[in-house]
Amino acid sequence: MKIRLLLSLAGLALGFALPIVAQQTNMPAPAATKEINLSGIHYWSGTPKVFQIDPDRSILEMEIFGVRVNDSGDGPFNGASVYIAVLHYQNKGPVDPVRSRNYEVWTDKDGDKVIWELTDDSSGGPSGTARLIDGTGKYTGWQGTMQYTLQFPKPFPEGTGRGICREVVKIVAPAEVK
Repeated sequence: MKIRLLLSLAGLALGFALPIVAQQTNMPAPAATKEINLSGIHYWSGTPKVFQIDPDRSILEMEIFGVRVNDSGDGPFNGASVYIAVLHYQNKGPVDPVRSRNYEVWTDKDGDKVIWELTDDSSGGPSGTARLIDGTGKYTGWQGTMQYTLQFPKPFPEGTGRGICREVVKIVAPAEVK
């Protein structure tokens, strides 16, 4: 009788354990990824709109349009259109003197896009970082980071803004990317 009880308990335990083992052994392997490193420049222009809150505070809004070129002259995003939505708050006071919320979209020749979130640079300096937050088409599932520096040549015509942005980009993409 003890043997029957032991065999019943063993069978019950095995009945619960087998589906768990089967689930664990049938789990898909982590997807293979490929690292893409590139650097380049994009040239842009835009017309800012400034809302003066008072003598010490203002909000600037600007749409920036441009084109980017990889240093290698080819590869992903060489010749891509660039669009940046800029929202910038400036306070000459001691608390949070500059805050920016900027999103950058690169559109390739096929219409596929990557979307970057540019980080807040509290110093207001001409450099910063960004992270790739989304992609469409062949760029779905891509992740990445970017470091950039800016130069501001004299604008023409008056009241416009122009810039040259040097970028160093690191992307992690699914391995099937060529």
